[in-house]
Amino acid sequence: MPDCYRQALAGGIRPDPRLTYTEWADENFYLPRESTSEYGRFRSSRTPFIREILDDLSPSSPTEVVVLVKPTQQAGTTIALVFVCGAIDMYPAPMLMIMPTDTLARSFSKKKLTPSIAATPRLKGKVKEPRSRQSGNTILHKDFPGGSIMLSGSGSGASYRSESIKYLIIDDFDGIEVDIEGEGDPKSLADRRTGTFPGRKVFLNSTTTRKETSNIERAYEASSQGRFNVPCPRCGGIQYLQWGGKDADHGVKFVRDEHGQVVDVWYVCEHCHGRIEEHEKDWMSQQGRYVHKFPERRVRGYRYNALVAPIGWINSWRYIVEEFLVAAKELREGNPQKYITWLNTLMAEPYEEKGDQPEWAGLKARCEPYPPLTVPAGVHMLTSGTDVQHDRLAVSIYGWGQGEECWKIYHIEIVGDPLQDDVWQQHDALIGRHFTHVDGHEMQVVSSGVDASDGQTTQAVYNYCRTRKPRVFALKGQSTANKPVIGVPTKQDLTWKGVKIPGGVDLWPVGTDTAKATLYARLKVEKPGPGRIHFYIGSDDEYFQQLTAEKLITRFVRGFPQYEWHNVRGNRRNEALDCWVYAYAAAIRAGLPYLRPENQEDRPKPKLQAQPQQPKFTLW
Repeated sequence: MPDCYRQALAGGIRPDPRLTYTEWADENFYLPRESTSEYGRFRSSRTPFIREILDDLSPSSPTEVVVLVKPTQQAGTTIALVFVCGAIDMYPAPMLMIMPTDTLARSFSKKKLTPSIAATPRLKGKVKEPRSRQSGNTILHKDFPGGSIMLSGSGSGASYRSESIKYLIIDDFDGIEVDIEGEGDPKSLADRRTGTFPGRKVFLNSTTTRKETSNIERAYEASSQGRFNVPCPRCGGIQYLQWGGKDADHGVKFVRDEHGQVVDVWYVCEHCHGRIEEHEKDWMSQQGRYVHKFPERRVRGYRYNALVAPIGWINSWRYIVEEFLVAAKELREGNPQKYITWLNTLMAEPYEEKGDQPEWAGLKARCEPYPPLTVPAGVHMLTSGTDVQHDRLAVSIYGWGQGEECWKIYHIEIVGDPLQDDVWQQHDALIGRHFTHVDGHEMQVVSSGVDASDGQTTQAVYNYCRTRKPRVFALKGQSTANKPVIGVPTKQDLTWKGVKIPGGVDLWPVGTDTAKATLYARLKVEKPGPGRIHFYIGSDDEYFQQLTAEKLITRFVRGFPQYEWHNVRGNRRNEALDCWVYAYAAAIRAGLPYLRPENQEDRPKPKLQAQPQQPKFTLW
């Protein structure tokens, strides 16, 4: 037998190496310059909190499913890369990696996976060169001896229905589709494909989001619930580093100077209450270990946060404190989004919405003695929001000041057919009039958002907004969690009275869920100042009942919770709520977050002009 055949036969019957992925990575894996600032040979000593995770993903471990809840930009991608590259080298088999979208999958392949394979000498020649479409190496599919890896977005069921796989990675589990083409969630579909393989491995990882709807949080709750604990340098007491809070007897503590700058940060041990310095955390992490609440469970769950980030990374304790202070300030002003981001991305903890509903009678009781149609002190901008019904327009005008403080200026209904010109002429008269500020100058609505979601009136709204842009714009609500209050517009076709209008019209998406959560948070702000919403005396019960008509509840779809706003007052109308959302979106579009007092100094006070005759409406 020729030597080449003997060598091939010997290679074929040689047993798999008995290395864990941690051991393999320390010996063989290289981080490419394209994917990290700490490129070069991998060192697990820099991130000790990923060692046990990699060991459980290794074939020597009986664990089949590994769940990781992590902060952003802190070794989660590295774990996936080591898993893939180590399997290609030592334990080849069919692999599938699922990401939220095909775009993200392509980006990961180009910027992370392909450079990692090229940077790791052990993989040289194992993955075919991408020289042609038939090479076995494309952006989303790569062949290697003994297996292949396919990368896919989560939206298509086709990726889950092809051949069986042994290794499955679902990255950013909270960002994927909940239901794939009516067939179920990605994990359930992919589980069916891994079920026939002995020694299968499933790795789910993500930053968490909202507790009620988080995919990764639900998976973690069903796991062993391991948390990375570290010892105190003073007493040796093992503990999970956590924020703690202002009144807690342990956790992160800090001092600010007279200018509000953070000048000192330390951690208080929960056992001896001794002071722990940040420069000691690398030693603590080296001695750290995971403590599992339910060690008997077959699914292994892991959680760590940014407080154990290696020294030299951006997530220093000072950085975490500074980000918290910014988020806490906005939270006090009724804007919870930055706090949610801080909690999710740095503390690796989910945000739990209270779900309570403002009491409309309490809001009415705090009405203030300023006249409608006039502008109180503190208002620097006027915007309007219009909700379009088949037989009327509901219009709200609000004034905005520093810290997004808000005043109700006017709320009316214009009764009439939106398919006829008359109702829009009355709308023009309202949003085009001059409003008198208490200091004597006049103001006008600078941005007006009009709802285009009603199919019967959509083309009429498009035509109205097209001829009055950019001050007036068409919008459509998106009832999806975590969408920005106002997004990037898309061009829509416009046909008016049977004639197609060249150029169409811009349609602006509005994150209604985000805006409603902001409103309900701000209705709790009791003191005048940032985030406070003011109402004038004379606003009737119906207005407040509409403003508070909805409540954030959890609804289960195919066994999965979805966070949704529901009208809990039966058939109670909610136009006032929608109008506030649209007026707020109009304010954001007009630059409300950048409003500063200095922009209003020395403002010219034009001579008062005669006001146009106003239509007679019911005043709320």
